[in-house]
Amino acid sequence: MQSPGEPPLRIRKRSSVLAPAGVLLLVFWTAAQDQETLPKIEGENLAGQKVTLPDAAAGKVAVLVLGFSKASKEPTSAWAKRISADFASQSSFVLYQLPVLQSVPRFVRGMVISSMRKGTPADMREHFVPLLSGEAELKKLVNFEKPDDAYLIVLNESGKILKQLHGVLTDERYADLRNSLQLAMKSGDRSYSVPSSTIW
Repeated sequence: MQSPGEPPLRIRKRSSVLAPAGVLLLVFWTAAQDQETLPKIEGENLAGQKVTLPDAAAGKVAVLVLGFSKASKEPTSAWAKRISADFASQSSFVLYQLPVLQSVPRFVRGMVISSMRKGTPADMREHFVPLLSGEAELKKLVNFEKPDDAYLIVLNESGKILKQLHGVLTDERYADLRNSLQLAMKSGDRSYSVPSSTIW
């Protein structure tokens, strides 16, 4: 029987350093239940197709790479290139690049998107989706701080957010992300808990 004023049983178990294996399973299950599902994100990819996330990535572990300024092209491209080199060939993984263009004046958006299309290999255009709306909501979602940073979101197969991070690419930061992706893809339950947030 729980005494008045005691913290909930789940909290006591999560804080226990020497918790038994059964309790650890409960912790992982609880963490998975608490994970946030990615809000709907819609746009047209560079191949001219409508894309709705997380639906388009359903059944796969996904990384979304967002940029909010022209200068963010360098860090977002660096992250995408490094991730693709390690994971693009795996059928259980998908990467989307999502430049946010809502603040770009309407009369030049077409030229900006056309330039992106010309600079993107044909086999990557399906997963390159310029976003023309929802900037405020996206900034809140990624804990926006610096306009020229790359912002990354890792999703499990069900579209729940496993991890968020932002900043420039470094070997140490990439190793942390790679380990999280490998863990998510190797686990039989893609809701298995990985470190939920890393902010740089």
